Amino acid sequence: MSWKADLKLADLPPGERLEIVCRACGKARYETARELLSCDEFSQAYIDEVERGLRCADRFCRGTVRIAQVHDGKTDGFVGGLA
Repeated sequence: MSWKADLKLADLPPGERLEIVCRACGKARYETARELLSCDEFSQAYIDEVERGLRCADRFCRGTVRIAQVHDGKTDGFVGGLA
């Protein structure tokens, strides 16, 4: 289980910024939880469901995306091992 399967989009603060990166072309965009919640299909969705439902913003790519939380201008990724 990851944080994406445990957390609903509605649980995030409305101003929470999420980084959305295309897995195919690498194009990145930033959206807030409020912007994503405005889409009716995501109103009760978990983050992993939102990730599966979104596509690349480039109309020629339309690849699958990866979602990451942004804190203080930095994107948090997984850090393996012991700190």
